[in-house]
Amino acid sequence: MTGLDEDAASRAVKYISALKSVLQKTRTRTTDTTVQAPNIHRVADAVQRYLQDAEHYLNENRPTTSLTSIAYAEGLMDALIILELATNEASQ
Repeated sequence: MTGLDEDAASRAVKYISALKSVLQKTRTRTTDTTVQAPNIHRVADAVQRYLQDAEHYLNENRPTTSLTSIAYAEGLMDALIILELATNEASQ
């Protein structure tokens, strides 16, 4: 598949549908919790892997897949920062 073969609208529909399905089955905690450091590191590692994927797909002329990967990375990074499990100099 080349970048010209990728259909951003189809990908968006697929990912929106998948997230809606997950959200319907997901409940958030209603009490405070302590997050274990290994779990924080797993998420931070996923951010790095999605970033690497985004660079790889961009180099392979697959810009839609690259954007999807970097969007995942940004979302996970935002979650870490919002939950105060990571800091960012710009947000201090």
